[in-house]
Amino acid sequence: MNASTFTMPPPNPLDKLKGRVLCVDDEPNILRALSWLLRKDFQVVTAESGSEALDLIRNGDFDVVISDNRMPGMSGVEFLAQVKTLAPRAMRILLTGYSDMQAVIQSVNHSEVFRFVSKPWDVVELPMLVAQAAEIARRQEIVLPRAETPHPEVAGIRLPKILVLDEDEATHSVVEMSAGDLAQIIHVTSPVDAFKMLEDEEVGIILSERTLGTMDLTHLLCLLKRKHPQIVSMVVTESEDSNLICRMINQGQIHRFIPKPLKAGNLRLALKSAIAKRSELLDNPLLGERHQVGTLSPRETDDLQKSLRTESAQDPDPAFQTLQPETSLFGRFFRRLFGA
Repeated sequence: MNASTFTMPPPNPLDKLKGRVLCVDDEPNILRALSWLLRKDFQVVTAESGSEALDLIRNGDFDVVISDNRMPGMSGVEFLAQVKTLAPRAMRILLTGYSDMQAVIQSVNHSEVFRFVSKPWDVVELPMLVAQAAEIARRQEIVLPRAETPHPEVAGIRLPKILVLDEDEATHSVVEMSAGDLAQIIHVTSPVDAFKMLEDEEVGIILSERTLGTMDLTHLLCLLKRKHPQIVSMVVTESEDSNLICRMINQGQIHRFIPKPLKAGNLRLALKSAIAKRSELLDNPLLGERHQVGTLSPRETDDLQKSLRTESAQDPDPAFQTLQPETSLFGRFFRRLFGA
């Protein structure tokens, strides 16, 4: 009997690719540009409208979905909100060439995008970002939409803790009115008081103004999310600086942006969403990878450290002073925050 000849099959070029990416834009030249940039490392599929892309998603599996926002018929925010339901494992990235404040906020509040990328994109950074998103998606099991969290009293569970950080008394009042029956509300008016509560309490949700006095809390919220990925951060702000909010999305993975003046009904819905997200992260810590934060530059880190030291030096509580950094409350918190 002659031994049969075994021929090795030709290598499948798809085996070397890092993931399957769907790019959606109504401009063909943009789709061609994305395809040329990404096709070396990814299997790229394109669609010229949200409806066409939804058909592809219903019939296929994608690791990353990249969508422009300004499209006729269906905006990118509306499209990605549906992607979140139809393909919850896929990581979502929003592209836009416009400084559209409302779209930026909606992209966080409804679509929960992984990153917000402005046109024209950086040809080095975008493939790296897509690779990071694809790697996260491939490590995830299919994440089914979570049913609405039952009322704590009905469910018989311990109330989650929401830390409210704002100098505006109206904010504290609206939070109590909106969610006092859903969570244990902890009220603070300064970063120093916030540190004390974070040291003593198992805080699950932070609702914070972006600035307190002269201190910008943007970078602090980013670092807190990096060190405590199961904390859900929400920001209330009067600012309409879309570039700043984009940076907070990318660096801090803020769960919701809530414009001032606060409305009780909208705030209650947002806080219920945050409580549900916190429960998801506790049930499945791997989901935290989907909310990885960006890194702060050395200058941003240095500015934050200086601001925190200034705040702590002004606090009258001797337990918080930095005179004995090894034993002080601030010293312990500072080391955990910065890894020092």
